[in-house]
Amino acid sequence: MSGLVATIKLDIRCQARSGLYAVGIFTAVLFGLLGRLIPVEYAGRTLSVIYLLSLSTTTYLFCAVQVLADRTQGTLQALRATPLTARTYMLSKILTLTTISLVEAALIHAVGFWGVALDPLPLLLGVIVLGLLYACIGLGQVAGHSSVLTFLLPGAAMVGTVSQLPVLHVLGIGPSALYYLIPSTAPLLLMLATSQALSAWQWVYAIAVSIGAIGVAAWWARQRFRHHIQLSEAC
Repeated sequence: MSGLVATIKLDIRCQARSGLYAVGIFTAVLFGLLGRLIPVEYAGRTLSVIYLLSLSTTTYLFCAVQVLADRTQGTLQALRATPLTARTYMLSKILTLTTISLVEAALIHAVGFWGVALDPLPLLLGVIVLGLLYACIGLGQVAGHSSVLTFLLPGAAMVGTVSQLPVLHVLGIGPSALYYLIPSTAPLLLMLATSQALSAWQWVYAIAVSIGAIGVAAWWARQRFRHHIQLSEAC
């Protein structure tokens, strides 16, 4: 536990020094201002879409930036000679980045949707799922890359495009069944529940797919780290 706390403190310092917090605040304020342009009767749908578009992107990219910086600066190489485990390294990234996504979500709400009557619990659950899911996906995706360009093309571009297709479902474009094949639909449904009623099967789908997607993404990221990063595997 002490190793995890120390790693989290180090990650927080690195995130601040690399400007991730400034970028996150700027992005959140920008999306919040855009949200103010939408009529209040669409606030729930608008906020859900904004969260999916913004938080998934920043969490995913922030994760990649941190790992690539650790690789290019020789930090990962140095960590191989320490007792730090891959599990601790990954868990620190996942927890700090999910916390950043929660802060971004709060800023977006404060700037663009303050005073709008929305149920906060589904929003909170959806944001947490987004943070956990995209931190894991980002970790797994970036593990095999050593530069921003190879990370972005084609992998990140494909992940970003496909994962945000459920936005079209909210807009009523395309067959609904297609979007339920995309895991990011699950947290989107959780967030939509803040302003509209979900059927029983939609709740089951949203919760089950959220848990399953996070589990699969975490397992995949762990396997990728074991193969490409090769930190200690000790528990």
